[in-house]
This record gives sequence, structure tokens and C-alpha cells, in this order.
Amino acid sequence: MTLSQILSGFKMNKLISILMLSILTLSCGPGRHVIPVEMRYPSKAGVELAGKILSVVYTNGDCKEQDSLNLYMASAFANALEEDYGTGEGSVGLYSVAGGKGDYGNRDSLLNLLITTEADLVFLFDIPEVAESSPSSWHVTPTLYCYDGMDKGDRVHVFTGTTVMTHPISLEQASEAGRRIAGSFFSQWKHEQYSIAYYDSVKWYEAVLKAEQYDWKGAMDIWFTLLDSGDVMKRACAEYNIAVACYMSGDFELAREWLDRSDKENRMPTLSDALRKRIEARKH
Repeated sequence: MTLSQILSGFKMNKLISILMLSILTLSCGPGRHVIPVEMRYPSKAGVELAGKILSVVYTNGDCKEQDSLNLYMASAFANALEEDYGTGEGSVGLYSVAGGKGDYGNRDSLLNLLITTEADLVFLFDIPEVAESSPSSWHVTPTLYCYDGMDKGDRVHVFTGTTVMTHPISLEQASEAGRRIAGSFFSQWKHEQYSIAYYDSVKWYEAVLKAEQYDWKGAMDIWFTLLDSGDVMKRACAEYNIAVACYMSGDFELAREWLDRSDKENRMPTLSDALRKRIEARKH
């Protein structure tokens, strides 16, 4: 097959570097194409929110001023999460419960709220402590509880901290405090590179093109058709690539299974070890 035939039907600007590299490096063995990816990681708080249904609950007590403060912090917190995770306005449910200073560190209390709000993960803002620090300022200490029904640890996380607000405390200050708290739960993004194995043939190039476009399902569909190859090394490469696609899709356990299968066929130490390290890191 000529180079012009390989190029036919492809976007040259996406694949020309791959094709030129294959001319220089490919003989009978596989080539390696590196794809740069911005990967989402859990927040600084250590809580993973991506892909989960979230609810935010705030408590009401006997003091209207504190209740308003709690409401505006919780509302701003929910809105900030919606913006960061791109889930759309109103996607994070906002609820209130009567009676502050409950035993919210108890897993059963948060589990009941989780079920009631039909969420995967629930945050609860308890009534904040407010103490005068000077004639013109107050120390405000909110306590935030978090329970993730999808976390195997099955525990309640508790976050607290003190901020200074000027007197009288405005709703704008409360909203700003809520947004600052939400910042600890924003996704962290890291620039990473992932390797895809390929051979000098049209199907392999088609799959690489889809991977370049982050169409991991489309790429997997092609790699699945390559699993029938009588060449053990080609099967191992296809299985390794499927493991990468599963990892990119967030299914880390399935990624591990496909990587195990690839290693059993014909282990590629450099590629396999790098991917396995990333899979294991995601399991903690």
C-alpha cells in the first residue's frame, strides 16, 4: 500500500506526523504514538465529585441571621460546583433541614440525607459559629460535612475553618465564603501524555485518529476488530490500547483487566508499567 493510499480518507493535519514516523521506524514491530491529554483529578479536599449526583443541605436554627448566613454560603457553594463541573444551573440540589448542631458526623445521619435527596454525594452546612473579634469584625466558623455513598471507605468527611467578616455581615460576604469553600472541591487538572501502540495499516491509523479526537469508544470499536489477529504482538497491542481507552473513560478496573490480558499475550514493559502505575494510583 502506498503512502497516498494510506492518507486517503484521513485528515492529513492530524495523522501526517504519525505516518512520517511510521516510515522511519516501523518494520514488522509496532510504533508508539503519544497523545497529550488534560486529565481531571480529585479535588484538593480529596473528594471525587466528577460524574456524581450532588446535593447540598443547610441547617436552620433559632437565629434568623445565622440561618441567612448559612443559606447564602450553601447556595453559593452549590452554584460554584455547578460552574466548575459544567453540570448546569440547578443540577446540584439545594435543601434545608431544621435543627442545627446535630450529630452529623454520624454516618447514618448523612446516609438518610443522601437517600432523601436522591444523591450520590451529599454536603451539609451546619449552622456556623459566629464570634465577635472586634467592634467591626466577626469570626465566622462554618462546619461542612460530606458523605459519598459511592466511596468504599463509607465515612463522613468533616471540614471546618474560620474566616473574618466585617460587621454587619452582608449576604455578599456569605456568598463569597461559600465560593471560597467550594474552591477546595474543584477538580484539579494535570497535563499528561499517553502512548498508543499501532501498526502500519489503515485500521490502526483510523483508531489513532479517533484517539487523537478523544473518541475513545470509536477507537475501541476498531481495536476490538483487531483482536482476531493471528499475530500475538498485534493482539497484545490492541488489548493494551483498549486498556488505555477504558482508563480514559474512567473505568479503571476494566482498564486493569485489559492490561492484564495484554501482558499475558506479550508484555510490553515500558508501555505496560507506565499505564499500570496510573491505574493503581486511581484506585486509592
